Amino acid sequence: MGAYRFLLTGKWIGWFLVACAAAAVSVQLAGWQMDRNDHLSGENTKIEQNYGAEPLSGAEAVGQFAAHDASLTWHPVQLTGEYLPDDQVLVRNRPQDGRVGYDVLVPFRTDAGQVVVLDRGWIPTGDAANGMPGQVPAPPGGTVTVSARLQPGEPPVDRGAPEGQIASIDLQELQERWGYPVGTSAFGEVFGEEPAPANAPAPAPVPEIDSGPHLSYSLQWYAFAALFFVAFGYAARQQARNDEWDRQYAEEMERHLSQYYDADGNYIGEGDEELVIRQMEMADDMPPHLKSLMRPKPQRRRTRPTWEDEEDAVLDALEQQGTGARD
Repeated sequence: MGAYRFLLTGKWIGWFLVACAAAAVSVQLAGWQMDRNDHLSGENTKIEQNYGAEPLSGAEAVGQFAAHDASLTWHPVQLTGEYLPDDQVLVRNRPQDGRVGYDVLVPFRTDAGQVVVLDRGWIPTGDAANGMPGQVPAPPGGTVTVSARLQPGEPPVDRGAPEGQIASIDLQELQERWGYPVGTSAFGEVFGEEPAPANAPAPAPVPEIDSGPHLSYSLQWYAFAALFFVAFGYAARQQARNDEWDRQYAEEMERHLSQYYDADGNYIGEGDEELVIRQMEMADDMPPHLKSLMRPKPQRRRTRPTWEDEEDAVLDALEQQGTGARD
């Protein structure tokens, strides 16, 4: 362990603390990616279980808009009532099919009297240069049976919007805008209306089930955390090896100098002392990759005897037998 005593110096303790800090950050990022993977897996499970399920109806369906069960996101509901088209609102900046457009929100009063928010679908921006929507398909009048899928409300965003538009499906903001109670826990994405209108907004696309790269990113961050310590250990091993080479170099220089100087420092060489001094100065000024050429090569350990060793052992044995016979 004496070769690694340098690890107790301030420099190497500092590098070890840097490795610990880097590993801690990597583990934190790995956990964050794992949380995202778990969330995405949970969303995929909801889609698989709920998207094609039998619709909820009646009070059970209406109750989800006021107190939404997150495990029922994407679950179909069936409502009967009438649209309130005078309070229609457009949600701006909604991409679909590679284009930007609007979602059409219309309040819907059920036959039991509760008002819920329904997203009738998506419309593209108009042909005008101002990017405003073109014609908005009107909802069917009178009593309508609507099929929709539950979605939680969206958080508010700090962006303004023109008259008749909003920046996100913030159900609390819609309730304040309309001035009457609505379900503020969930809204519905419409995928069917009976009677069906002649023209309707495009329904929301089928959601993709995708695991994403979060699991692999998480494993990569865990690997990075381990690699910081591997790198620290490798650097320490190289430092110990270089220190050993330096000690060998110093011993070689000392042996070389002993040919020219005695223990008292007197010059005992046969040549010009000035030439010896210049040679030593040149050796000290060598870059490390050249100085290593003067280091003695470490002897390679042999794990098994060579054939020369075996032959010598046989001869020694025969010689000992002959000696014993003469005695």
